[in-house]
Amino acid sequence: MLITIDQFRQRIATDISGVVADLQELTGRYGAEEAHAWAISLTKLSGAFAAPSFKPLHLYFGSRGNLALEYQLPASSSWCDVVLLGAHASKPTAVIIELKDWVTRSDKPGRAEGLIERQGSQELHPSDQVRGYVEYCRRFHSSVADADAAVHGCVLFTRDHWAPAYSAAPNHELAAKYPLFTLEPHDRDTNFPNFFKDRLSVPDPAFAQAFATGKYRQDRGFVAQIAQQILHPKAEVFELLDNQRTAFTVCRATIEDAFFNSVSGAPPKKVVIIKGPPGSGKSVIAARLWASLVTDSRLPDGDVVFTTTSQSQNSNWSDIFQRGTQIDGARGVIRKATSYTPINTQRVGQLRNRHGSHLLADSTHWREHLSLLQSLGEPCRDGARDNQNLVTIVDEAHSLINPENPGGGGQFGFATSLGPQAYHIVRSSLLTVFLLDPLQGFRERENTSISEIRAWSRELGAGEPEEISLEGAQFRCAGSSEYISWLESVLSGASAESNRQLARVWRRPVATPQTKQKIVPFTDSESAEDLLKVAEEEPVYGRPQLRVLPPITAGFDFKIFAEPETWEFALRQLCLQGNSARLLASYSREWRTANAANPHRLPGELMDFHEPYHVGKERRFWSRIWNYVPGNGTNYTWFVTGHPGGMIAKDPLCEVGCPYAVRGFDYDYVGIIWLEDLKWIDNGWKVQPKFVHESGLANLARAARQESPPGSKTAALRESVAQAYRILFSRALKGAYVWVPDNDTRKHLLDSLS
Repeated sequence: MLITIDQFRQRIATDISGVVADLQELTGRYGAEEAHAWAISLTKLSGAFAAPSFKPLHLYFGSRGNLALEYQLPASSSWCDVVLLGAHASKPTAVIIELKDWVTRSDKPGRAEGLIERQGSQELHPSDQVRGYVEYCRRFHSSVADADAAVHGCVLFTRDHWAPAYSAAPNHELAAKYPLFTLEPHDRDTNFPNFFKDRLSVPDPAFAQAFATGKYRQDRGFVAQIAQQILHPKAEVFELLDNQRTAFTVCRATIEDAFFNSVSGAPPKKVVIIKGPPGSGKSVIAARLWASLVTDSRLPDGDVVFTTTSQSQNSNWSDIFQRGTQIDGARGVIRKATSYTPINTQRVGQLRNRHGSHLLADSTHWREHLSLLQSLGEPCRDGARDNQNLVTIVDEAHSLINPENPGGGGQFGFATSLGPQAYHIVRSSLLTVFLLDPLQGFRERENTSISEIRAWSRELGAGEPEEISLEGAQFRCAGSSEYISWLESVLSGASAESNRQLARVWRRPVATPQTKQKIVPFTDSESAEDLLKVAEEEPVYGRPQLRVLPPITAGFDFKIFAEPETWEFALRQLCLQGNSARLLASYSREWRTANAANPHRLPGELMDFHEPYHVGKERRFWSRIWNYVPGNGTNYTWFVTGHPGGMIAKDPLCEVGCPYAVRGFDYDYVGIIWLEDLKWIDNGWKVQPKFVHESGLANLARAARQESPPGSKTAALRESVAQAYRILFSRALKGAYVWVPDNDTRKHLLDSLS
């Protein structure tokens, strides 16, 4: 709800503990330290609002019927401390205030704009944090767009009265646009109120209410965002928030130090590791960093390359650059990770023909092989020479291959006998930025660890890498990092009771009299359309007994289905409403149609998925093919981005995508098929090796099938399959609809929700 400043001050004066409790309930942040900071900051904010000019203004003070100060940005995990809403000069206006209960007197200017040095660490400058919120609202908030509203921002320090370092260079221009105030008397009584005089001067209840219920307007799909940015180069790329901004600014500061502030005049060698869970914005940072560098005229001569680590990722990024810019050859800015080894596999073959088949044969001796190449006078190929690349940005770096480790040997498009991919990327680059999530590497060959990257960084003269964490950030899954925590718990094998505790955070029920579960009988005559009509009033899942879960607040839309008709019909309704959607599955079915010239025309029994189910006593089948990949299995854009030439462009639910195809990309909704490869049996997850058909897990699956009783290989396979499901369940921006035919598995998932 929205209340006036006077009402806010009365609540703080009479019930501060209740306000803090409400904030904890809304945000899910129950830490004693944060509760104390809220109590202090809000009390002092109330005092700052004592100026008469504030009294008629509106303060955003709630969300979805719950009393709260913090405002969560639409479809984001970021929260604004305070938003004042009104108008000025007949123009609706929002002013975002970031509260900082910090001791600031010992802080120093940061290494680059957007950073501040606190306790020896480079942290995000509060003004830059506010800038992210402001720009996000300006570009992606429906009510701001509808009302053509103005959005401003500032920072209020509620503890220390001394903060000159925050307005000093290199942040002086940033601080001028997004000023910082303290509670020093002149700031509190004059400067802070004056900031609002030409920005926010009269109430506007209609806009305030619209803002409180506003939605994310622009298509949030990452592919569409980047394609649009490349098409219109004058526009800003997708706005970064919180830890994303920290990661970006630290990278920029590292680049500044390396290329512009080097004491010796020669750029030093550096490595940066940015790690974060699915949906934390790694690829957005990669794109933003690349774009900022290639347009920086100050940068020395040299290549700034965007590197991909899989065929799917490479084809999709290449297509984005090519189609987005309409410039021939634009896809050439994308480099494959396989291109950094000193020589390619063809050259290895030539050398073996000359010197014998034993040459460069054993990958465990790759260092000796590199020395041998030097002794032979063999030059490195272009792009792979020592320090040849100015900056290399590696997205999805968890897919990099290390031949030293199990699963790293084989035919992967590069000479594995010459060593790890990450080693050569660092060797051939002055600055290397790795963006990764170790838990998304689920194939046997995706085996490069962060500790190995650290060791190679030191060995190659880059020193200790700068490491940045995006933990807690979430830009998919309706901005719910709590959903990701629940997902991790479910896939780890935790009990349904433990999972339910986590589910309550992201599935807070609406405060209505009737929130208990109930069972609705299913009749044979009911159709999918009938069920959807019922589901419009109460969420309904399952057959033949339909479980009705409590109404859920606006957030991540998660539903479980027992059969495909209702599941697919629900997804199609979402597509008709303008949402992007894809069907996804793990590798529980063979890719029988891989070489079919026209797999969509095959009869259902010859398709990859031909799944039996029952409606009443009638047995039916649901049939689909795996994602169609033309170009000899190299062009995944047909599925991921809906290439105009493919069937997906006409029917987004006509194929089923795999984790490999969609890793790194997202859609409004995903429909997930959970089949027999991972089942809940006897209070635990059991992997079924005979249903694991991923080629990258073939050796592990074979070993697991031969284990009797199940042992370490089976446990490793179970973990890899769980990681594949983790990827699938974290692709959606708005919701995931899951079809689970197995009764016990479906029951466990339902029990983990309610």
